[in-house]
Amino acid sequence: MDEENVTDKEELLPKRGAMSVVWKYFGFKKSDVDQTTIICNDKVGTATQNATQTSLKDAFTKGTAYDKKSKRWNDITNAITFHLAKDMVPLNTVEKVGFMIKVLDPRYVLPSRNYFSRTAIPNLYQKHRAKVEADLATVRHFSATTDLWSSRSMEPYLSLTVHFISDDWVLHSHCLQTSFFPDDHTGELLAAGLQEALDSWGLSEHRLVAITTDSGANIIKAIELNNWTRLQCFGHRLHLAIERTMKDDRIQRAVGVCKKIVAAFSYSWKKRRDLAKVQDELGLPKHQLTTETPTRWQDVEVLEAVNKDFTDALSGEHYVSVSYVKPVLHLFNTTILAEEDDNTELARDVKRNILAYLNEKYSDAHTDDLLDIASFLDPRFGTTYTKKENVEHAISRAVEEIKSLKDQQQDPLPGPSGAAAAAAGPVAPPEEKRKKSLSSFFKKAEHQQHGLQRRNTLRGGKHQDEAESLLADHRG
Repeated sequence: MDEENVTDKEELLPKRGAMSVVWKYFGFKKSDVDQTTIICNDKVGTATQNATQTSLKDAFTKGTAYDKKSKRWNDITNAITFHLAKDMVPLNTVEKVGFMIKVLDPRYVLPSRNYFSRTAIPNLYQKHRAKVEADLATVRHFSATTDLWSSRSMEPYLSLTVHFISDDWVLHSHCLQTSFFPDDHTGELLAAGLQEALDSWGLSEHRLVAITTDSGANIIKAIELNNWTRLQCFGHRLHLAIERTMKDDRIQRAVGVCKKIVAAFSYSWKKRRDLAKVQDELGLPKHQLTTETPTRWQDVEVLEAVNKDFTDALSGEHYVSVSYVKPVLHLFNTTILAEEDDNTELARDVKRNILAYLNEKYSDAHTDDLLDIASFLDPRFGTTYTKKENVEHAISRAVEEIKSLKDQQQDPLPGPSGAAAAAAGPVAPPEEKRKKSLSSFFKKAEHQQHGLQRRNTLRGGKHQDEAESLLADHRG
């Protein structure tokens, strides 16, 4: 058979009855009734002055799907799996018409959603779990956070997150699980559920320093039954303080008027359209009316009215925040929520009520003792925010804790060996968001004066010197 290239744009006919992919690149002229002369299609490419002709081997390769054992196929599949899991994208995304993986790489054959749900994502979970377990195997002490929440379909879940500082002094946080919890949310069942969660990750409750929860009666009882040290969530307490303050009759009347205004615009497209026109005419920002959501935390809006950047600082995720609780309470009492001469009576009442609630909830001896130790161990605060009568006790407690840590350094750790942990490979720390830190709120003249007093205090005292020496030895 003769072979030639197409020199004009005459449409070629495929070989009759042919099934091979080869015939995408070859054909026959219409006049060749018997199909005896094979013509090379211009899809393969022809040699020109400015272009190089594609070889037959390359042309066939471009039309061949990746082998499912090839590195390229696995790399793309792993990337899609990570996208589905990390970004919490619905699994049916891979079946949608707009999913453009075929455009990006036509040779890639996309697996079904069942493959991702039954194979790829479970494999990714097991791989990542092994890395987390390797990290946890070297942890001598950790704290935890737990909470109950409901999905959009009102299904209950119990989450557990652990926090620890590695040997190189880097703070790590891992959300170990968010488990379906259909049982009654009694203190007894929650206590058992939390115990099982720690056991499933090989974590001993004796290494749990403290666990942070909200103020629900059931979760408080669960922590008491497990005999764990509990620390109340500052954000939740702040929310409750503001929520209670908002029940003032004067505020409720104003909120009632706002609700009626919002309702009038919510059910009328014409009114919303007219509002947008007026905003344009007056050169005003095109703000939308906000519907009240009682379950949405209101502390952001309230505190932003007092201090714009404070809420960002409170939402820190990658630095220890327990040592800030006492300084923040001090800041509330002396600066942020302090009464001012130009405050209205309502503003004064709001500030007083918020402070009264927070000061009461953080006044019990057990919590106060824990917060004193946390602030003392933070070199920025020391004993600055500790009551004078409690300073000696806080320093003594710190000395005892540090001594016990030195003794425990010789104890073998449970879990996999060092070789097994190293084999799992390190987990890259999450990229930190650049936000204004809480420390920036303490860089004022008043705080500088407190810092001077604290430095003078640190220079004296037998227990203080001993604590500093032990801390230096421990860090070294």
